[in-house]
Parts: sequence; C-alpha cells; structure tokens
Amino acid sequence: GVRELRRVARGPVVIVTFDASVSAEMWLLADYAPEMTALDASFPSMDELASWLGGTVQVEPILTARDTPDWTLASFWAHPERVLDPAARAATSGFARLDPEVCARVVADVERDLHDGTWDARHGELRTLAAYDAGMRLVVARP
Repeated sequence: GVRELRRVARGPVVIVTFDASVSAEMWLLADYAPEMTALDASFPSMDELASWLGGTVQVEPILTARDTPDWTLASFWAHPERVLDPAARAATSGFARLDPEVCARVVADVERDLHDGTWDARHGELRTLAAYDAGMRLVVARP
C-alpha cells in the first residue's frame, strides 16, 4: 500500500484522498446516513497517512465547487436533490456501499425534508456558498 509507494518512490508522492473526519460533518452523513461514516472508518486518518509516508508531508483541502459536474458524494453538499437521483447515487461509492434498505431510508428522509422545507431551514445557507470543504484532500509527501 502506501508504505510500499513511499519505499519505491524516489521523489514526491502525491495522493488525492479524503479526510473521513471532515466528510462525516457533511449534512448527508451527519443527518441522514451515519452508516456511511461507519463505513469510512476503515480509511486512514491524515495523521496515519503522514506517518506511513514519512518525510515532509503537506495536507491541503480541495474545496468542492457548488456547481461541479462531478457526482462524487462531496458534490452533493449544495444539491440535496442529487440524493433523489438514482444516477447520481450510483456514481458514488458512499451509496454503493450502503445496504439497499438504508439507502431507501436515506432517500425517503431527504425527499421528505426537501418537500416540507426542513432541509432548507437547516442547511439552506449552503446553497449560497461558492465552494465547500467536504473532506477532499491533496497530500504531498517529500522525502
């Protein structure tokens, strides 16, 4: 894995990953799908990744633009309607790893909260932001 990458790489190692502790704060995981957070617990923390890479390690956030055409789970932050779109859900590993019954519950809960205004009352300010830190990270390790 990462230790082997560091062992054989002669120069910098660059990894795009996500910080599960940050992504867990996103409304979708925090309010509707804590099961995704539990599944993400198997990913290494940024501290673990840095210790495996050694040397000088920089970790920079990659902000997700509101209107990104990419359908990663991070792109849902300002678009709760994407949860209702089967194609959008199918494009994410977060939904792909969920039990179908849990997925159906998440969709129903988001749909209800969009319909009755609960989502916008809690998170509507997100729709006004240009970008958001959904946990994506650029990790650069130099020997």
